[in-house]
Amino acid sequence: MKRVRTAAVVGSLAVAMTAWAVFPAVAQDQPQDMKKLMGENFAGLQTILISLITANYKAVPAQVKLIEDHAEQLTDLVPDGLTDKQRARFFSYAYNLRTHTQDLDSIVQVLIEHDKGKAQLATDELREAAAGHYGGMVTMCVACHNRFRPNVVK
Repeated sequence: MKRVRTAAVVGSLAVAMTAWAVFPAVAQDQPQDMKKLMGENFAGLQTILISLITANYKAVPAQVKLIEDHAEQLTDLVPDGLTDKQRARFFSYAYNLRTHTQDLDSIVQVLIEHDKGKAQLATDELREAAAGHYGGMVTMCVACHNRFRPNVVK
């Protein structure tokens, strides 16, 4: 079992390193603060993924908070020149991202309490729900960047 878990984490890290190698090309034309923020968000997503895979949740709340703060900041960083429809879509991504972070945080708090022995729960279903919200966060990031980043990665 430990060998399978280690292989999953190593595989996830390989995916993360590949994506990180591509990331600077995406952020090239962004202001330095935005590059830093996106790098922090990307690192946070990887930390969350590893935590979900290893069922070690203590690092998740801080990383989720970072991404939740980013979702909130997006409401002030709406790109100029959008149509009303595009603006509404941009806000929907930001609000959807925020909702996924809040739901993931709630579930992780319950899992942390379970692991402390303070609650006995059906953890398989909670872990799967947490993974679903993680996937929702990633989906919102990809969707927003596909539609609103200044340069398409080729």
